[in-house]
Amino acid sequence: MIDRKLEENIKKAKGFMEIWGNFRRTFKNNDEKNFLPTKTLVNSRYDDLMDSIGEKPIKRFTKNEPLYNILSLENLSMMSDGRLKSIEKDWEDSSVYLFSLLDRLERKKRRIEGFNRFFFLLKNVIRGKR
Repeated sequence: MIDRKLEENIKKAKGFMEIWGNFRRTFKNNDEKNFLPTKTLVNSRYDDLMDSIGEKPIKRFTKNEPLYNILSLENLSMMSDGRLKSIEKDWEDSSVYLFSLLDRLERKKRRIEGFNRFFFLLKNVIRGKR
């Protein structure tokens, strides 16, 4: 049995992580021109991913405040050194969160696959006893 919703969520998580990486490169390159359009896309895709996995809005913030700190940036040119250092830590923390989210989804997929194999074998054993 394939859990299509889970497969879709894994695909969305991987897609989001790719966009997140592009957004980070935009930030690191200090690309002010592409920063806001990319941020808008990232925000939309993140909300879509969280809606898809069933994460309530308040939990989204509490679980990943660093990501929201980054998404709250309005521009790149007006940041103090202290804020820039804080944002760098937020990038690291949000990446850890995103990788753990993807890992959790993939572990769930493996667990479901293993569970289905168990019932397939059990069904065949029961049929063999008849």
